[in-house]
Amino acid sequence: MSNLPKQSFLALVAIGWVDGQLQRVEVTGLMRAAKAAGLAPDALAEIDAATKKQMNLSALDFSGMSQWDQVLTYALGAWIAQVDGVVSTSEFDMLGELGTKMGLPEPLRKRAAAAANDVACLPEGGKPEKYDFEKLIARLKERMPQLAK
Repeated sequence: MSNLPKQSFLALVAIGWVDGQLQRVEVTGLMRAAKAAGLAPDALAEIDAATKKQMNLSALDFSGMSQWDQVLTYALGAWIAQVDGVVSTSEFDMLGELGTKMGLPEPLRKRAAAAANDVACLPEGGKPEKYDFEKLIARLKERMPQLAK
C-alpha cells in the first residue's frame, strides 16, 4: 500500500469516532490499513491509542501531503464512513471537513469516494479483514492517473 503518513490514519480514526463510537469493525480496518501502509511500530501504537478515545481533525496537519496522499486518505475515509453499513450525516460532514482541511477539490473527493465504493461493493469488500487496499489504489490510479505516484 502507499506510504500514507500517520496523520492520514488519525484522520480516519476521527471519522470513525464522529458518530460517538468507534466500532470494532472500523478499528480492525483502520489498523489493517495502517500496517499495510508500512507505518513504524510507534506510529501504529499512536493510532491504536487514538482508537480508544474520541478525537477530531482540529489537531492534525495535512500541509505536507501530496495530492495523491490526500485522495487516498479521502477514499479510505469514505470507506471507513460506510464500513458499518450506514453513512451518518455527521460522518458525511466530517468527510467534507477532511476534504476542506486538506484542500482537496470537490471533483477529486467525488472520484475518490466512488473508487472506495467500487472496492467496497466487491465480494467481501464490506468486511474490513477482507477489504482490498491494493485494489483501491489500483482503482484510484485508473480514475485519476494524473495524480498517481
